[in-house]
Amino acid sequence: MKLILASESPRRRDILQKAGFTFEIRSVSVDELKYAEDPAVLPLENARLKARAAAELFPDDLVLGADTVVVHNNRILGKPADEQMAEEMLFSLSGTTHEVITGIALLSVSGNVRRAWSETTSVTFKPFSRETVREYMSLVSVLDKAGAYGIQEHGDMLLERMDGELENVIGLPIKKLQIILRELLCK
Repeated sequence: MKLILASESPRRRDILQKAGFTFEIRSVSVDELKYAEDPAVLPLENARLKARAAAELFPDDLVLGADTVVVHNNRILGKPADEQMAEEMLFSLSGTTHEVITGIALLSVSGNVRRAWSETTSVTFKPFSRETVREYMSLVSVLDKAGAYGIQEHGDMLLERMDGELENVIGLPIKKLQIILRELLCK
């Protein structure tokens, strides 16, 4: 059974590679959910959608679907549509705490594997000015990132503290995933 990553995210690819896994990237197109009554449910459901779509194409393999959202004041901050939206998102996070939630789904049709869970990391940003936001945006491509930031890229400009797994904030909580993948792939 091969491992299939149903994502084109370079950050997820890097985390899996650093953890020592061999895998293929097979991105699938799905209509991701944009809203859920409980924001914590959204990334888990989107991860399941991605895994199901890829598992239909690769039924003999183990498919990994993932989705990450930033939740601030019970509102989902997705990827910003433009620079102005990114600036507003980042500035709204100044001096506050938010959650980064990643949903993970592992699915193998022929291997009869169905596992899904989510991981949450609490992130507190220090107070910062619009000038800091603009400087950060000049250093980091923010339009492809939930919440308009990448903690691994000049995150020290923004971060006060973090409670939880750093890799979750980057896009793939690897600690629990490593254990489960080794169990499933080494059967």
